[in-house]
Amino acid sequence: MNRKFLNTLKRPFWLSVILAATFSCATPPYYFRSNYNDINRLIHEEKNLQTRPFLKAHLKNGGVVILRDTWNVDSTQRFISGNGTSYDKRRIKVSEGPMDIPIDSVAIFETNKKLAYDESGRIAGLSILAGLDVALGVFCLTVPKACFGSCPTFYINPGDNFHHADAEGFSHAFFPSREYSDLDALPRTKTREKEFRITMKNEALETHCVNDISLYAWPVKAQEKVCQSGNNDFYLCTNLYPLTEATGEEGDITNLLRNNDLVERFSLSDKDNLKSKEEIIITFDSLPEIMDPGLVIHFRQTLMTTYFIYNCMGYMGNYVGDAYAMIESGKMKMRDNKRFYEELGGIDVYSLDENSGRWIFRGEVYETGPIAVNKQMVPLKIPDSLNRLKLKLVLNKGLWRLDYLALTEIKEKIDPLVIGPAGVLNKGKEDSAALALIRNPEEYLVSMPGDEYTFRFQLPDERDYELFLYSKGYYLEWMRNSWLKDEDLLKLRQMTYHPDKYFRKQAAEYKSYETLMEQIFWNSKIEAETFSYHDN
Repeated sequence: MNRKFLNTLKRPFWLSVILAATFSCATPPYYFRSNYNDINRLIHEEKNLQTRPFLKAHLKNGGVVILRDTWNVDSTQRFISGNGTSYDKRRIKVSEGPMDIPIDSVAIFETNKKLAYDESGRIAGLSILAGLDVALGVFCLTVPKACFGSCPTFYINPGDNFHHADAEGFSHAFFPSREYSDLDALPRTKTREKEFRITMKNEALETHCVNDISLYAWPVKAQEKVCQSGNNDFYLCTNLYPLTEATGEEGDITNLLRNNDLVERFSLSDKDNLKSKEEIIITFDSLPEIMDPGLVIHFRQTLMTTYFIYNCMGYMGNYVGDAYAMIESGKMKMRDNKRFYEELGGIDVYSLDENSGRWIFRGEVYETGPIAVNKQMVPLKIPDSLNRLKLKLVLNKGLWRLDYLALTEIKEKIDPLVIGPAGVLNKGKEDSAALALIRNPEEYLVSMPGDEYTFRFQLPDERDYELFLYSKGYYLEWMRNSWLKDEDLLKLRQMTYHPDKYFRKQAAEYKSYETLMEQIFWNSKIEAETFSYHDN
């Protein structure tokens, strides 16, 4: 790589050094190599990923330690010991041989070995795993950007599959530093025993680090419902009024959006620019006198953002651990917004002022994730009661799936009751350790592929409740071996710092995946019955 190329990266010096190296095509056993860049490439070679265990510790001070073949965790899990090589922040070799690594000094781990049971917890929660494509199907390996990926999925009926997931937790928290809390509306629940249960599954090649699980609850009568706004305010509402007409670029879509039936309206992306917008016009006629209307929207994303996440990791390639460490230490900034890609935008809602003919912005909804349907409401704040209302939705083409639109009447803003878990079941048995972790704000319940945890909650009484699931945490995608061939640091820079240009340049490639992704994505889920992280 030449000097002009390096200057375009504008990275901290130590990363520029490792990017500048010329990689050798030779493949001797990696522990005989002393150059960091050669080792970094060799440990990601397909053969070595599957046969030669390594643990790479990216330190908070910018250094790296690579342990080879075996390592040990002390009984308190505060040190990792083993034979390896250490490098400073300039990737100059410092020492080689036996060494101890304080876990608190590590920003991120990278390994190709399933961690043993006693290594889980703190270490697993900071570990990117690589080279475990063996669990994936043929089609997923052929079209790797379409492989199933998911944050924690939640099911009221644990026998349901992901097509009917009731909630999807912290979908865009794909780095530890991006941890956040998420709130998802659940189906209305009536229980005879005052107990509510929901099962959390890990159905992908990911590490889920869950800091908190709670319920938000509010009792409701027959015609009442509780609606959640895009900024997580809660409103007690009454009645639902169906739309009269809806039109999009393709024409009449009234039947697709009038019924809450999971038959969704979606569009394909623009072949020239993945940021292109589209509009949907909806009309409500013959309305009764509504003093404070709100627009209810049931929606989820397509696989466009999933594709971007996978591209981001593929562009990191052999340097995925280095890039993660830089992000976690603040040396490299991703787009710092609660939304994964702020440029793509949410679903914006406008109302038509019949007198002036102007469209007035009323609010938006946004939620990352292609699995569970989100149910949110935009308070329209229209001062005058109307018997006819025309609204416009502006949204990114190819990014959103819409299931249901309706009008409701807001009665009052409320503060739901927050209920913590009374118990946690692991494989049908009470797990007091898991309950203690989820109750401790300083700890994490770490979930690996194939894991399932059922949370028990005690409701105050046997009335009908509107329930919302609160989840807080982050997850780490495992680095697929098939992604490593896509290493492209220039594209990573473009995606991070020049997204407008990236969305134009990437449009054609995404179009080649777009019609294939859905089928491959849904057919490449990790089945708990056939794959468990803890089997070996």
